[in-house]
Amino acid sequence: MRTLTLSHDYSVDLQTFLATLADCEVWEKLGSEASSEHIDPDTEMTVRTPMPKSDLPSALASRLPNETELVEVYMIPGDVLGDDAEIRMSARAAGVPVEIDAVIELHQVGSQTKLTAHAEISSSIPMFGAMIEQAVVPILDKRLSERLRRFETL
Repeated sequence: MRTLTLSHDYSVDLQTFLATLADCEVWEKLGSEASSEHIDPDTEMTVRTPMPKSDLPSALASRLPNETELVEVYMIPGDVLGDDAEIRMSARAAGVPVEIDAVIELHQVGSQTKLTAHAEISSSIPMFGAMIEQAVVPILDKRLSERLRRFETL
C-alpha cells in the first residue's frame, strides 16, 4: 500500500466549498460526469472521469479497454457543526487492479477553507502489486493536484 497526502487552500468558507463539491455542474466543468444522491443530510457524489491510456504506464495501459474511466464516490457531509468537516472518498477504474481510499479533512480558518487529503493506494495483484502502486502514485498525485487547483477557479 502507498500513501499520498495533498493540501490546498481555498478562498471560500467551508459551507461554500462543500456546496461546490456537491454541485454536478462544477464536476462537469472539470471534464467529468457527475451524479448525486441525497442521503439526508449528506450527499453522495459519483464522479466519472475518462482516463486516457496516454496518462497510464504502458504496461498497464496495454491491458485496459479503450474507454477506461475513473469512478470516484464522495460522501459529502450536509450537517457541519463548527469549522471542520471530513469527506470520505473511494475510487476505482474497471480493469485497473488498484483501489484508492481517501479521507479529505476540511478546516475553516477565517473565511478560507484548508483542505488536506490523505489517500491510500492499494493493488490486489500478488507479487506485482507494489510495482503497480508505485507507478500509479505519481499519476494520481498529478491529476489530483491539478483538480484541487482547478476547484479554486470555479
